[in-house]
Amino acid sequence: MKLIAVLFLIIGSQAFARPEISIPATVEVSQRPLLRLGDVVVVKGATESLVNKLDAIVIREDARELLISQKLEAKEVLKILKAEMDSDDELRSAKPSFRIPSQVKVEFAKTPVSREEVQRKITNHLAARCNECEYNIVIQSTPTPVSRTWELDLAQLGAKGGFLLPIRDGDSRQIKWISGTIRVSKLTPVTRRLISQGERVTAQDLQMQMVDVTFAKDSGLRIEDANGQLAARALPVGTPVWASDLQREPAAKRGQIVKAIIGDDSFEISANVQAEDTGFVGDAIKVKNLDTQKVMSAVIIEKGVVKLQ
Repeated sequence: MKLIAVLFLIIGSQAFARPEISIPATVEVSQRPLLRLGDVVVVKGATESLVNKLDAIVIREDARELLISQKLEAKEVLKILKAEMDSDDELRSAKPSFRIPSQVKVEFAKTPVSREEVQRKITNHLAARCNECEYNIVIQSTPTPVSRTWELDLAQLGAKGGFLLPIRDGDSRQIKWISGTIRVSKLTPVTRRLISQGERVTAQDLQMQMVDVTFAKDSGLRIEDANGQLAARALPVGTPVWASDLQREPAAKRGQIVKAIIGDDSFEISANVQAEDTGFVGDAIKVKNLDTQKVMSAVIIEKGVVKLQ
């Protein structure tokens, strides 16, 4: 097996600068005369604006006579990138690192629109929106453009589920469509044991796993978000935990005797008072001094403890 040398170019003094821009040793592209950087790169840790800039950088201006395959030298690509970084403040300030094989084999797809190229571009744009997510893109159908100067419009790209992406077909102004599906996985708390309804959830009960959230019913959580909350329903072993599966326990309940404090770090007085409202940590509630029947305002600072305003 031939060993492919990988060339690293890191701009600036940060050894682990982001984003990271890489090119596979063998890459398939669509049948178009212009070969752009966005056709071949895999991008991690970038903004969507930066991905758009990479999509527009032309590597070769005329590939019409090379539709079987061609080779790119790393030094050729890096020369173009250096020129772009010298002239573009956003690209330069991003301080990207480049992982490029010494030689890249570029293969043209058998169809006018390369499914592999479209998958890469969609993944790059989605990864810019959610760096911690993992995506699985399936292209179901691609059109046959009238001309080879078509452009893919990613402005309407959704975050998950089925999609239709328009291809603007050169000077004819016709619109054709690419169809496919996006599945997304994200680190999500998963139960390590059976948790009964109404039971308090602890950090030891959960572990983070990559979970398919394409059709998740609500937003995901971190383990610290779930720690200490009550299970709103029974949660079997291996169940992903969502916000709607949990219910917060009030830190103070109406009619409950709570500790009220007043003062600062140097001087503090405490007394028992009665909560006139139910609330959670951070909520402002009314409390009553049972000796004087005076009602005061307080903020809940922890369970059973309030600070008088």
